Amino acid sequence: MTGKPDERAARDLPRQRQQQRGQPGHPETEFAAGDANGHAAGAPIRLGLCLAALAPVGLGEALRVARDAEVGVVDLPADGHFALVEPGRLTDPGLHREIRAQCAAAGVEVGCVSNSRDTQLVLGPHGPHTDPVFAGTADAKRAHGSRAALDTVRLAAGLGAPLARLMLGVPDLTRWLSWSGSAVSWQDNVDAWALAARPILELADALGVRVVFEPHPKQVAYDPASTRALLSAVSGVRLCLDPANLAATGHDPVAAVRGWGGRLAAVHAKDLQRWSGAESPRGAGWSRYGPGPAIRFRALGAGDLPWPAIVAALLDDDYRGVIYVEHEDALLPTEQGIATSLALLRTLVPAGQAPGRTW
Repeated sequence: MTGKPDERAARDLPRQRQQQRGQPGHPETEFAAGDANGHAAGAPIRLGLCLAALAPVGLGEALRVARDAEVGVVDLPADGHFALVEPGRLTDPGLHREIRAQCAAAGVEVGCVSNSRDTQLVLGPHGPHTDPVFAGTADAKRAHGSRAALDTVRLAAGLGAPLARLMLGVPDLTRWLSWSGSAVSWQDNVDAWALAARPILELADALGVRVVFEPHPKQVAYDPASTRALLSAVSGVRLCLDPANLAATGHDPVAAVRGWGGRLAAVHAKDLQRWSGAESPRGAGWSRYGPGPAIRFRALGAGDLPWPAIVAALLDDDYRGVIYVEHEDALLPTEQGIATSLALLRTLVPAGQAPGRTW
């Protein structure tokens, strides 16, 4: 047997897309030619929605929220924890058809399929920290994470999504620090990522899907320097940036989105509050991204990040992808937080091509 039926069909997708591009009704006809991010003709950046926050209401209701919010593209999480995609059916062509039909009925498309919890187990940590995701030996956890990563790529291909965002974890967080007299370094983690990702990237290439990673303190790429190191070590991967995640660890969110060129494939949008008091903060949503002060994520405009400057920096760099609203605000109802963030972005993102200076 040369492959699962859905894999064989999905491998034909790149050729079929090339043949069909430009035909009426083909999804890529609505976007600029060759742009895997699918931005609308005439508008440099599209607005999208990450569906993870809507997992409690199920996929049908989540797509209804996306439709009512008037976004045309979504990030669909495939993690078993969220259960927006039925666990155990990620590679099922029947499920792929069901999801495509639901998306078509809602007038949205899947721009990215993501997995951040199950795939964390590819590299770990493999101790009790990740038992809530999958309890077992380190080898069993690695196998679970690898299956999840491969199946997420297959799901993306089956849905016609151009991107699969995978969070593969990190083998050794202590390499953040310098150890006197030791030859170990963060580059060892980068090398481990490149080795573990090889079969995933090979499958993605065969199926016409682009793998993207997102810098985060629980990942090998966690800041601009480690992100550049990973992009240099692994060809074919692209980048999803969340300025709030980088700002949470002390980086300038405007500088963080600059200079990536065509390597930047997606952007997440949420705001950030930083705690500066000596005592522990009160209220919902506070957490820590390492040994620094507590932080919490907010809807756009409710935190400290300069989103007008962030969007301007993306436009200056000719970013032509999707900005996905990622609701993680513990103080606002989900739909209110989504609406608040989208309303601000719609004042910042051009609705069409700007004429430039006319005076």
